[in-house]
Amino acid sequence: MKYIITLCLSLLLALSLPAASIDLDSLTESIDQIIYEDLPEGTDIALMVYDLTNDTTLYAYREKVMCRPASVQKVVTSVTALSSLGADYKFKTSLRMQGTIDNGVLNGNLYLVGGLDPALNEHELRSLVSDLKNAGVKRIEGTVYADVSIMDSTYWASGWCWDDAPASFQPYISPLMVHEGFVGVEVKPTSKGKSPDVNIYPSNKYIKVINRAKTQDNKLGPLTITRDWMQGDNTVIVEGNCTRRQTKELSVVGSADFTFALFRQYLDEAGISYGNYGWGTCPVMASEISDVSHGLPAIIKEALKESNNLYAEAMFLQTGRIQQPVGVSFKSASKYLQNFVSRKFGMYSASYNIVDGCGLSMYDMCSPQFMVDMLSFIYKDNELFPILYKSLPISGVDGTLKTRLNDKTTLNKVHAKTGSVTGSCTLAGYIKTADGRDLAFCIMNEGAVKMAPSRKIQDQICSVLCELGL
Repeated sequence: MKYIITLCLSLLLALSLPAASIDLDSLTESIDQIIYEDLPEGTDIALMVYDLTNDTTLYAYREKVMCRPASVQKVVTSVTALSSLGADYKFKTSLRMQGTIDNGVLNGNLYLVGGLDPALNEHELRSLVSDLKNAGVKRIEGTVYADVSIMDSTYWASGWCWDDAPASFQPYISPLMVHEGFVGVEVKPTSKGKSPDVNIYPSNKYIKVINRAKTQDNKLGPLTITRDWMQGDNTVIVEGNCTRRQTKELSVVGSADFTFALFRQYLDEAGISYGNYGWGTCPVMASEISDVSHGLPAIIKEALKESNNLYAEAMFLQTGRIQQPVGVSFKSASKYLQNFVSRKFGMYSASYNIVDGCGLSMYDMCSPQFMVDMLSFIYKDNELFPILYKSLPISGVDGTLKTRLNDKTTLNKVHAKTGSVTGSCTLAGYIKTADGRDLAFCIMNEGAVKMAPSRKIQDQICSVLCELGL
């Protein structure tokens, strides 16, 4: 009897202990050991792990130290956009007119109105022209205008690197951006000693090509595909020895100019004539002919899964339009985000600095605690959280985590955003533990010139967290 009573008391005592406390000591010891043994020399780390199920901090190390978030900044942008704009918000490009259509003639002006839609493609631009033709328009007596008035003329955020100019991951942002603000260049060999074929996608008359390359000519250096980005020139320059098919993506200077030129090209191809064209603001009373749009959830998914900078900046600027509907800028969008954070968390700009939506800026700074607060905030919203959660890369499955954390312990257990810029390697998101708890976490490695060692530490920590409760 005494043995049974003792056993019952022991069971009651064990049941009374919080689930999180059973493995907390071993968790702390395991993460401490990883940091001590594997942190690359010359680098540092800051991190925080929060148990969302039990509402308690599991681990924290330098959690208030501000670091460069890199692309983890896209989580902050997505949370702000979801909470401010709503899940039903759409990014829209529209075709509007002022005047009347009579016997195939539009007696008035036509407006292509940009709406900061990062997903606008050339097929949708053609569809707007098709809708105009289907409306019976064969000639435009007035002027064809492009309206980019919802944004100012600043195409990059403060702190972006000037020498990234030709890269497709740093587009020249505007309200009218077809094909994500870049063109694809394909170079294919022909006969030995002859010029290779050069194709531009989307096909257009705006981008010119200088082809100095030769096929199978060993006297020439390696093939290069570039443009004169130092002079802001869009002419594609191909030089060197072409031995195989090669491709390159190049940003387009003046993405709105390119989009408007492509639109006019499609008007010509559709047999719709016009006289004058230019830039102008569409009157409020103008009637809509057609539009193309993309919903916020799709924009978030592309921004997070594939770490698309343009999509993140489009969300960032759209939130800024809540306070400044016309002429929005990166600065006004940054101000809106700061106001949002101070309202929701009581955190002011002394504890973070955010100047863009994607994390490219050298001036973006925040702490692991800041990031975990954002993740915890959206977790409590039953309507919005599933959108964010499903949009994050999944360990071993897709996005930028497709080839990471893919063993039996971690596969499909980590939904998180990666971040990589020279000097900073970050990871933040959610983990499902072995015993079913939901965790929010953020790991920031500073001084990381090579990403692989920092990613190894991050993966080790995530593995330990996934095993909690085993």
